[in-house]
Amino acid sequence: MRKRKPPRGSHMELFNPDLSSIAANLTATREKRGKNVKNCADALGITSSRYKKYESGETLPTLPELESLSYFLNVPLTELVHTRENRASSDVVNPDGENLLHLIEIRDSVIGTLLQIEREKNELTLKLLASRCSIPVSRLKRWESGQNGIPMDDLLKLTQELNIQLAAFLDVNSPIGLWQQQQQQITAFLNLPEEMQAFVSNPDNIPYLSLANRMKEIQPEDLENISQAFQLLVEKLSDETQTADSQPVE
Repeated sequence: MRKRKPPRGSHMELFNPDLSSIAANLTATREKRGKNVKNCADALGITSSRYKKYESGETLPTLPELESLSYFLNVPLTELVHTRENRASSDVVNPDGENLLHLIEIRDSVIGTLLQIEREKNELTLKLLASRCSIPVSRLKRWESGQNGIPMDDLLKLTQELNIQLAAFLDVNSPIGLWQQQQQQITAFLNLPEEMQAFVSNPDNIPYLSLANRMKEIQPEDLENISQAFQLLVEKLSDETQTADSQPVE
Protein backbone atom coordinates (compact mmCIF):
# COMPACT_ATOMS: atom_id res chain seq x y z
CA MET A 1 0.00 0.00 0.00
CA ARG A 2 1.40 3.38 -0.98
CA LYS A 3 1.54 6.17 1.56
CA ARG A 4 -1.03 8.90 1.09
CA LYS A 5 0.79 12.07 0.18
CA PRO A 6 -0.26 15.62 1.08
CA PRO A 7 -1.03 18.06 -1.74
CA ARG A 8 2.05 19.22 -3.65
CA GLY A 9 3.20 22.70 -2.80
CA SER A 10 1.47 22.71 0.57
CA HIS A 11 3.23 23.27 3.86
CA MET A 12 2.33 19.67 4.72
CA GLU A 13 4.65 18.37 2.02
CA LEU A 14 7.62 19.79 3.96
CA PHE A 15 6.74 18.27 7.32
CA ASN A 16 9.33 15.74 8.41
CA PRO A 17 9.94 16.34 12.13
CA ASP A 18 13.11 15.49 14.01
CA LEU A 19 11.70 14.36 17.36
CA SER A 20 15.08 14.58 19.09
CA SER A 21 15.28 18.34 18.38
CA ILE A 22 11.89 19.34 19.79
CA ALA A 23 12.88 19.79 23.45
CA ALA A 24 15.88 22.01 22.72
CA ASN A 25 13.95 23.97 20.09
CA LEU A 26 11.11 24.67 22.52
CA THR A 27 13.51 26.09 25.10
CA ALA A 28 15.51 28.15 22.62
CA THR A 29 12.43 29.57 20.90
CA ARG A 30 10.63 30.36 24.17
CA GLU A 31 13.66 32.23 25.51
CA LYS A 32 14.14 34.02 22.20
CA ARG A 33 10.54 35.23 22.38
CA GLY A 34 10.91 36.39 25.98
CA LYS A 35 8.36 33.92 27.35
CA ASN A 36 8.64 31.92 30.55
CA VAL A 37 7.53 28.35 31.22
CA LYS A 38 4.28 29.48 32.81
CA ASN A 39 3.37 31.57 29.75
CA CYS A 40 3.65 28.55 27.48
CA ALA A 41 1.96 26.21 29.94
CA ASP A 42 -0.97 28.61 30.33
CA ALA A 43 -1.30 28.92 26.55
CA LEU A 44 -1.69 25.14 26.33
CA GLY A 45 -3.90 24.83 29.40
CA ILE A 46 -1.45 22.53 31.19
CA THR A 47 0.65 22.77 34.35
CA SER A 48 4.12 24.26 34.36
CA SER A 49 5.53 20.96 35.61
CA ARG A 50 4.10 19.13 32.60
CA TYR A 51 5.43 21.76 30.21
CA LYS A 52 8.89 21.45 31.77
CA LYS A 53 8.83 17.78 30.80
CA TYR A 54 8.41 18.87 27.17
CA GLU A 55 11.52 21.05 27.32
CA SER A 56 13.54 18.44 29.21
CA GLY A 57 12.66 15.80 26.62
CA GLU A 58 11.05 13.54 29.22
CA THR A 59 7.70 13.76 27.39
CA LEU A 60 6.87 14.86 23.87
CA PRO A 61 3.99 17.28 23.24
CA THR A 62 1.10 16.41 20.96
CA LEU A 63 0.89 17.70 17.39
CA PRO A 64 -1.92 20.17 18.27
CA GLU A 65 0.19 21.45 21.17
CA LEU A 66 3.16 21.99 18.87
CA GLU A 67 0.96 23.76 16.34
CA SER A 68 -0.43 25.99 19.09
CA LEU A 69 3.00 26.73 20.55
CA SER A 70 4.30 27.79 17.16
CA TYR A 71 1.29 30.09 16.87
CA PHE A 72 1.76 31.44 20.41
CA LEU A 73 5.50 31.98 19.93
CA ASN A 74 4.99 33.39 16.43
CA VAL A 75 7.29 31.00 14.58
CA PRO A 76 6.66 28.44 11.82
CA LEU A 77 6.08 24.89 13.01
CA THR A 78 9.37 23.88 11.39
CA GLU A 79 11.17 26.14 13.88
CA LEU A 80 10.10 23.76 16.63
CA VAL A 81 10.45 20.36 14.96
CA HIS A 82 13.44 20.63 12.61
CA THR A 83 17.16 20.75 13.26
CA ARG A 84 18.70 24.21 13.04
CA GLU A 85 20.18 23.70 9.56
CA ASN A 86 16.79 22.63 8.17
CA ARG A 87 14.64 25.47 9.40
CA ALA A 88 14.06 29.17 8.96
CA SER A 89 11.77 31.64 10.66
CA SER A 90 9.98 34.87 9.93
CA ASP A 91 8.64 37.61 12.18
CA VAL A 92 6.17 38.98 9.65
CA VAL A 93 2.96 37.84 11.35
CA ASN A 94 1.98 38.55 14.95
CA PRO A 95 -0.89 36.13 15.71
CA ASP A 96 -3.38 36.41 18.54
CA GLY A 97 -2.78 33.65 21.08
CA GLU A 98 -6.30 33.56 22.54
CA ASN A 99 -8.50 30.46 22.44
CA LEU A 100 -5.55 28.12 21.88
CA LEU A 101 -6.85 25.62 24.42
CA HIS A 102 -10.17 25.31 22.60
CA LEU A 103 -8.38 24.81 19.28
CA ILE A 104 -6.19 22.11 20.82
CA GLU A 105 -9.28 20.23 22.01
CA ILE A 106 -10.79 20.43 18.53
CA ARG A 107 -7.55 19.27 16.91
CA ASP A 108 -7.24 16.32 19.29
CA SER A 109 -10.74 15.27 18.30
CA VAL A 110 -10.01 15.66 14.58
CA ILE A 111 -6.77 13.68 14.81
CA GLY A 112 -8.52 10.95 16.78
CA THR A 113 -11.21 10.66 14.13
CA LEU A 114 -8.64 10.54 11.31
CA LEU A 115 -6.72 7.88 13.19
CA GLN A 116 -9.84 5.75 13.56
CA ILE A 117 -10.65 6.14 9.85
CA GLU A 118 -7.14 5.07 8.82
CA ARG A 119 -7.20 2.12 11.23
CA GLU A 120 -10.50 0.90 9.81
CA LYS A 121 -9.21 1.36 6.25
CA ASN A 122 -6.37 -0.99 7.15
CA GLU A 123 -8.90 -3.42 8.64
CA LEU A 124 -7.19 -3.36 12.03
CA THR A 125 -8.96 -3.71 15.36
CA LEU A 126 -8.12 -1.45 18.27
CA LYS A 127 -6.50 -4.38 20.01
CA LEU A 128 -4.33 -5.35 17.05
CA LEU A 129 -3.09 -1.82 16.32
CA ALA A 130 -2.41 -1.21 20.01
CA SER A 131 -0.44 -4.44 20.21
CA ARG A 132 1.68 -3.64 17.15
CA CYS A 133 2.54 -0.20 18.54
CA SER A 134 3.02 -1.38 22.16
CA ILE A 135 0.23 0.92 23.36
CA PRO A 136 -2.50 0.01 25.87
CA VAL A 137 -5.87 -0.51 24.16
CA SER A 138 -7.59 1.82 26.62
CA ARG A 139 -5.16 4.62 25.77
CA LEU A 140 -5.61 4.15 22.02
CA LYS A 141 -9.37 4.22 22.51
CA ARG A 142 -9.12 7.54 24.37
CA TRP A 143 -6.97 8.95 21.59
CA GLU A 144 -9.44 7.96 18.90
CA SER A 145 -12.30 9.49 20.87
CA GLY A 146 -10.36 12.75 21.25
CA GLN A 147 -10.38 12.54 25.04
CA ASN A 148 -6.58 12.82 25.15
CA GLY A 149 -3.93 14.18 22.83
CA ILE A 150 -1.38 11.85 21.24
CA PRO A 151 2.31 12.49 22.04
CA MET A 152 4.37 12.99 18.90
CA ASP A 153 6.44 9.83 19.29
CA ASP A 154 3.31 7.70 19.63
CA LEU A 155 1.63 9.45 16.71
CA LEU A 156 4.70 8.76 14.58
CA LYS A 157 4.58 5.06 15.50
CA LEU A 158 0.89 4.90 14.58
CA THR A 159 1.37 6.58 11.21
CA GLN A 160 4.22 4.23 10.37
CA GLU A 161 2.13 1.20 11.28
CA LEU A 162 -0.81 2.53 9.24
CA ASN A 163 1.54 3.45 6.37
CA ILE A 164 0.43 7.07 6.10
CA GLN A 165 2.28 10.37 6.16
CA LEU A 166 2.47 12.15 9.50
CA ALA A 167 1.73 15.32 7.55
CA ALA A 168 -1.79 13.99 6.88
CA PHE A 169 -2.64 14.97 10.46
CA LEU A 170 -1.46 18.57 10.18
CA ASP A 171 -3.92 21.39 10.72
CA VAL A 172 -4.89 23.14 7.46
CA ASN A 173 -8.27 24.73 8.20
CA SER A 174 -8.21 26.48 11.59
CA PRO A 175 -6.67 29.94 12.15
CA ILE A 176 -3.50 28.17 13.27
CA GLY A 177 -3.42 25.98 10.17
CA LEU A 178 -3.92 28.94 7.84
CA TRP A 179 -1.24 30.86 9.72
CA GLN A 180 1.15 27.92 9.37
CA GLN A 181 0.61 27.86 5.61
CA GLN A 182 1.27 31.59 5.41
CA GLN A 183 4.48 31.19 7.40
CA GLN A 184 5.66 28.40 5.10
CA GLN A 185 4.92 30.52 2.04
CA ILE A 186 6.85 33.44 3.51
CA THR A 187 9.79 31.19 4.39
CA ALA A 188 9.79 29.62 0.92
CA PHE A 189 9.80 33.09 -0.68
CA LEU A 190 12.68 34.29 1.52
CA ASN A 191 14.69 31.21 0.55
CA LEU A 192 14.47 32.11 -3.16
CA PRO A 193 17.49 33.79 -4.83
CA GLU A 194 17.29 37.59 -4.68
CA GLU A 195 16.75 37.94 -8.43
CA MET A 196 13.85 35.48 -8.24
CA GLN A 197 12.30 37.40 -5.33
CA ALA A 198 12.55 40.58 -7.36
CA PHE A 199 10.93 38.90 -10.36
CA VAL A 200 8.03 37.48 -8.32
CA SER A 201 7.48 40.79 -6.50
CA ASN A 202 7.21 42.80 -9.72
CA PRO A 203 3.51 43.26 -10.67
CA ASP A 204 4.54 43.50 -14.33
CA ASN A 205 5.52 39.83 -14.20
CA ILE A 206 2.12 38.54 -13.06
CA PRO A 207 1.20 37.37 -16.62
CA TYR A 208 4.36 35.22 -16.71
CA LEU A 209 3.61 33.77 -13.28
CA SER A 210 0.02 33.06 -14.31
CA LEU A 211 1.28 31.28 -17.43
CA ALA A 212 3.70 29.19 -15.35
CA ASN A 213 0.88 28.32 -12.96
CA ARG A 214 -1.27 27.10 -15.85
CA MET A 215 1.62 25.21 -17.42
CA LYS A 216 2.18 23.12 -14.28
CA GLU A 217 -1.30 21.62 -14.71
CA ILE A 218 -0.49 20.36 -18.21
CA GLN A 219 0.06 16.61 -18.51
CA PRO A 220 3.53 15.40 -19.67
CA GLU A 221 2.13 14.04 -22.94
CA ASP A 222 0.51 17.41 -23.65
CA LEU A 223 3.82 19.17 -23.02
CA GLU A 224 5.44 16.86 -25.55
CA ASN A 225 2.78 17.75 -28.13
CA ILE A 226 3.29 21.45 -27.44
CA SER A 227 7.05 21.01 -27.82
CA GLN A 228 6.59 19.25 -31.15
CA ALA A 229 4.23 21.97 -32.34
CA PHE A 230 6.79 24.66 -31.44
CA GLN A 231 9.49 22.71 -33.25
CA LEU A 232 7.36 22.44 -36.41
CA LEU A 233 6.57 26.15 -36.18
CA VAL A 234 10.26 27.04 -35.86
CA GLU A 235 11.13 24.79 -38.82
CA LYS A 236 8.38 26.37 -40.91
CA LEU A 237 9.53 29.88 -40.07
CA SER A 238 13.12 28.86 -40.84
CA ASP A 239 12.08 27.45 -44.23
CA GLU A 240 10.13 30.60 -45.07
CA THR A 241 13.10 32.75 -44.13
CA GLN A 242 15.44 30.69 -46.29
CA THR A 243 12.99 30.85 -49.21
CA ALA A 244 12.72 34.61 -48.88
CA ASP A 245 16.49 34.97 -48.76
CA SER A 246 16.88 32.87 -51.92
CA GLN A 247 14.51 35.05 -53.94
CA PRO A 248 16.35 37.40 -56.36
CA VAL A 249 16.24 41.03 -55.42
CA GLU A 250 14.49 43.10 -58.10
